[in-house]
Amino acid sequence: MITVNCLRRGKYVKRHLESALVAAAATVLLAGCGGSGESGRPSMSGPRQKDVPSGPYQLKMPKSVEKGTFTESDHSEPDQNIASMLSGQIEHGVSAFAAYQPADRKSETSGPVVSVTGVYGTVLSPVTARDEFLKILDSRTIDTDVRSTVIVGPRTITPQGSSEPVSCRIVRKADEFGTTWKPDCSWADGSAVVDVSQTVDPDQPPAAFDLEAFAARTATIRDEVRAPQAS
Repeated sequence: MITVNCLRRGKYVKRHLESALVAAAATVLLAGCGGSGESGRPSMSGPRQKDVPSGPYQLKMPKSVEKGTFTESDHSEPDQNIASMLSGQIEHGVSAFAAYQPADRKSETSGPVVSVTGVYGTVLSPVTARDEFLKILDSRTIDTDVRSTVIVGPRTITPQGSSEPVSCRIVRKADEFGTTWKPDCSWADGSAVVDVSQTVDPDQPPAAFDLEAFAARTATIRDEVRAPQAS
């Protein structure tokens, strides 16, 4: 049974690393096969280096996040269809994407995968744009028969040391392979809508996942992907 589970979960992790769309919607981490969804857990203190940007910004995905503890593991091109689908909410929208894994990982399937998916431009209504954005991400997958349900949240969390909140939730997905789940946290403002998700051990109870800690991780990443708007 462990071998079957490892193969099934490994298949999802591979999908996650092969496609920006799957990475944005990935819900499973290799469990019992050398990886743990809780590794690289951020401090609850949250980021302290930046505050709300003073002007418009763009998204630039660095080669590493969380002060170098996670490095880029997926070089897929961002899916510009997402920006197109949000054209009524974001003017001149540009999609951005990157996936990261622990810098000390032993293989492409070890350690959690943290995906950052966003669209930047002129956001007309941040709340509405984020709602539409999350609906798009929840529905996009390479499997057609997938049912998504929000089982925790959304919760608005302002990490300690940050003045900007993030909205966090846990989403359950059911398909032919069984039931999995993933946490994600997102933010939206006048410049961008962004979602940060992380693969987890699907056998871990969702209620045991620390959304407060993941919100702190998201706030740190938020500081690291913002860049001054090109002139």
